[in-house]
Amino acid sequence: MSFSISMPCCFVACLLASAASAQSYDEVVNAFSPQACAGSGCWTNHLRVTDLDLDDDLDVILVNYPDYFSGENDPEPLVVYQNDGAGTFTNVSSTAVGDLVTTARQIAVGDVNGDGAPDLYAPSGYGGPHLLLMNDGNGAFSDEAALRLPMYHPQGAATRFGDVDGDKDLDLFVSDDYTVGGPPYGHLWVNDGDGFFVESAGAIPDAIDGEDIIDLEFADVDRDFDLDLVVSAHTDGTGALWLNDGTGVFVAGGTLPPPAFSAYHYNVSACDIDGDGDLDLWRDNLGPQFTEQLLINDGAGNFVDETAARVVGNPGADDNGVICYDIDQDGDLDGVVVSLGTTERLLLNDGTGHFTFIQAIFPGPTNCSLWGEFGDLNGDGRADLVTGQGECSSADVLYLANADVPVDTLAPTFPAVGTLGNIEAGASPVLRFAVQDETVTDEGPRLDRAWVTLDPAAAATELDATYAGGDLFSVTFPALAEGELVYRICALDRQGNLGCALDVTVQVAGPPDPPVDTDDDLGGDADIVGADIVEADIVEADTVGADTVEVDTVGADIIESDAAGADTITLDAVGADTSGDDAAAARPDTVVAEPSDTSTTDASTNTDTGSRATSGDGGCNTTGVGHGAGGAVWLVVVLGWLLRRCARSRGGAA
Repeated sequence: MSFSISMPCCFVACLLASAASAQSYDEVVNAFSPQACAGSGCWTNHLRVTDLDLDDDLDVILVNYPDYFSGENDPEPLVVYQNDGAGTFTNVSSTAVGDLVTTARQIAVGDVNGDGAPDLYAPSGYGGPHLLLMNDGNGAFSDEAALRLPMYHPQGAATRFGDVDGDKDLDLFVSDDYTVGGPPYGHLWVNDGDGFFVESAGAIPDAIDGEDIIDLEFADVDRDFDLDLVVSAHTDGTGALWLNDGTGVFVAGGTLPPPAFSAYHYNVSACDIDGDGDLDLWRDNLGPQFTEQLLINDGAGNFVDETAARVVGNPGADDNGVICYDIDQDGDLDGVVVSLGTTERLLLNDGTGHFTFIQAIFPGPTNCSLWGEFGDLNGDGRADLVTGQGECSSADVLYLANADVPVDTLAPTFPAVGTLGNIEAGASPVLRFAVQDETVTDEGPRLDRAWVTLDPAAAATELDATYAGGDLFSVTFPALAEGELVYRICALDRQGNLGCALDVTVQVAGPPDPPVDTDDDLGGDADIVGADIVEADIVEADTVGADTVEVDTVGADIIESDAAGADTITLDAVGADTSGDDAAAARPDTVVAEPSDTSTTDASTNTDTGSRATSGDGGCNTTGVGHGAGGAVWLVVVLGWLLRRCARSRGGAA
């Protein structure tokens, strides 16, 4: 779209004006009223902005627990605010979750049973009972953990849903090491497709660098189109990078550099900041002098710390994470720092993955933000920001974007797309692809839907894609017919922006040739068809007066016919030599026949210019021999005993 080129310049000019006058975001006073925890707000470590009641607007769920780091059983309410579509929120915790109190530090959100409604998993931060809250489709939840989850209760700081084994349902990872140490450092629970989970024993490594898994991301860091795990340690190390083998088994792999600064770290974010199609990483507080650390991916999951070369002006502060969000609508992902020590901060991307700190985008004074998430909450096409507060203040905050922030008019893009490979007719291949849009969340980009269109210029059959986790989606094709296949990947975001990749054309191969029938007679025993016999050593002890014949054979069909007991061999001989009895002494390669066993010929012949050698058991042996000097001879030998012995040795019936 033509205005997408000039929009960033306009936005930067607005930013400069904002720094001198007003901010680009305005705080909505008492947006979440009444606040929980006696009206003053709770200790919100984590939150999600998502459509819980399926009414096409974004609701807010706040995850509260003040004593995670001390491991105490001091629960606080799990708070749900329902959006009316215009950005006005009502506390519906009573009807949504029954005024539930928990000791959860994070929750995972995803549709685990395939009914189209998002469900919630909430592990306990101190090792108490965990919760699996199933959605009735209207935003009312009931706990079914006892029915659907393993009985073990992890002490989990971090959790996510994601399809780790490629079966198109959401599996569950939860950490399990805070205060108790590891291993185990977590648990991978595999979904049966209906929302019932079992432990996948031995699926994750038993070591991390550092202490205590504080956060994680499902992210396809090596672009093999399965979900890998980026694990963040709270302190004393870099955490871990676990690569998926495609079946949901993880091994340590790739490269994560150590922290540049020793500090407490809280959240990791994965997004493509330089437009090369792979996922890079932001880590709060681990950069030089207490700044954010920016790790650049080489495409195979090997990361390099390029903070010093790519980030300018970012002040060191006590921060809690970076949100990937295209604030200026120029098609690249900027960084918004969620800060405990300052107001939220903008790191503006120049399109090549180089960032500049822009001041005064968000209003002050400084609050104590522990996490945040962007989404259009009032329907004006601009992404707003919700932040969860704790430590120094507890009233959660809503910032609405004002006119300085561009409306979202950019379509989703496809930074990485898999291939179907070699396809045969009748196959139902799976296609996986990555999608990027305005912002990144724990449930991927904010899309209305993603799909693949088959034969877009004609029949245009649409196949809905399934969200897999991270930025990945997958589509299973129907059984394909032989011939040319044309398909197109598309995605529609919540603002109605449609993006489609270029059409892809592949050839679907025909089915393989059917196997050759090797039993042509009526007897049901084994026949030998197309055999190449170039030497036959056949000895029958009771033969009297037999002649010896050497046959130089290039092709021979051996067919046994059980009709009237007739067993026939027909040999196509080229350059055959014949001789009498005395030839046997000079030539070791002989055919000795029993003249008394004769029957009607029933045979077919085959000429083969190859020289394959075959051998059998029970006295049936064929090997190679050179050409003789004689002329062509047609030889028909009636050898019933030979065919039966060959049939037995090759698995035929007697």
